[in-house]
Amino acid sequence: MKKRHTDHGGILSPLMACYHAAHDYPGGLPVLASLLNKPLGTLQKKLNPNVDTHLLTLEEAAHILRITKDARILDALGAEGDAVWFRPDEVPTAPADLDVLSSSTCLMSRSVAVIEELEDALADGKIDAEERARLNERFMRLNQAAQHVSETARQFEE
Repeated sequence: MKKRHTDHGGILSPLMACYHAAHDYPGGLPVLASLLNKPLGTLQKKLNPNVDTHLLTLEEAAHILRITKDARILDALGAEGDAVWFRPDEVPTAPADLDVLSSSTCLMSRSVAVIEELEDALADGKIDAEERARLNERFMRLNQAAQHVSETARQFEE
């Protein structure tokens, strides 16, 4: 079995996000290549960050996102443009008290996760690229939780 590139647990580059989405898709690269109408070898080369003769196009990345619905791709693209993505359809259309409590609890726990990640990153007095990627991921999740609370509150408006 070929060794896969590792996922450091933070926000990935768009190419690495597509790479992991493709490899983690049920059936992996062979199934995804078939759905994309691409030869398997070509797709492997396009997703390999060490190959510069075959480049993944934006259209292909968008198609991988449509098929896999992998949030890492949205995270990567959002981070490139300093944007946070949010799926409003994940908020109940008629939230109850427990929905409000749940969204608020999620917001608080994600705030704590940011602080804990920052403490871990600063243990050696500096923040490296992988630590920054994990911090960016925690900040994105915190912003998503804030959007979830806001959308939940909007459901109570007249």
